[in-house]
Amino acid sequence: MILNKITMFFSRQNKSISSNHLYIQITVSILLSFFLLSDVTADPEPDVYYFRIAHNTSSDKNDLNITSLGLVSFKNNMIGHADITYLDSDLNGGALALDFGAGLAFKWYVSPYISLGASLGYNWDNDEFIAAYFPEVGIVVDFTKKFGMSISGKRYYKLYDEEEDIIMLGIVFRK
Repeated sequence: MILNKITMFFSRQNKSISSNHLYIQITVSILLSFFLLSDVTADPEPDVYYFRIAHNTSSDKNDLNITSLGLVSFKNNMIGHADITYLDSDLNGGALALDFGAGLAFKWYVSPYISLGASLGYNWDNDEFIAAYFPEVGIVVDFTKKFGMSISGKRYYKLYDEEEDIIMLGIVFRK
């Protein structure tokens, strides 16, 4: 009954097309029912932890391969992450680094996040320490209560004195 009054507000009766009003009524009723009955919120789940295994392959612009193992933590509207990262480059050789960062996150059916991070490591082929910082945008998707995937995009600044755009694809295991 209330939905009929709401749909009357959104639609105008066109005298020449009598069936148009019924289709608009049904469409608005379905959309309003979906929004009123669904529990889509931006509230995160409390204390969600993931173990993440991620990998990137080199693109046409760079020859950098990255593999990482780490922990991702969602708490309230925050994300924290720490990863041990293996960097392999034809030009610069192999390196091992610790990536860590923090940022903002939301928990819906998926968990989008944006964060800032830093990377500190050692390149044993060039016998030098490396450091970089990066913004990261990503998303974590739960397929089951224990398993999911993550996709993230990073831009490393000052890594081997150049900028690197990286897209990481990973598997996450939820605690």
